[in-house]
Amino acid sequence: EYAAFLANSCLFLLIGSHEAHQPIALVSGALLVGIGLTLIGRAAAVYPLAAMFRGSALRLPTTYQHVLVWGGLRGAVGLALALAVPDTVAEQGPIVVVTFGVVAFSIFAQGLTMPPLLRRWRLTDANLDNEERQA
Repeated sequence: EYAAFLANSCLFLLIGSHEAHQPIALVSGALLVGIGLTLIGRAAAVYPLAAMFRGSALRLPTTYQHVLVWGGLRGAVGLALALAVPDTVAEQGPIVVVTFGVVAFSIFAQGLTMPPLLRRWRLTDANLDNEERQA
């Protein structure tokens, strides 16, 4: 696990140092669309699947569904796929920049807001322990 974490960290550092020199302002519209489509795609996968189990013992509370949508962090796989686009594809540069932007958004915006959201929805260990004691 540590080796995978280290490799993942090195990958992000290398790509980040490369992408820091890219003109992200030129693809900011595409980046916003990419972020939006990523969130919509995640919601389109989570909410209908959760609805299928609404009447069963496998029912998933709504707050858990929201956590799955917002907390669906993206990372090295998406970047690896973007970097695998051949140099012969004219849009290879913007594809890598937008992919990096979506991954950075998911790590920083989504990742850093998860702890406050979990506390707000009372899904932290401390809140769950308190509810079990009260029951």
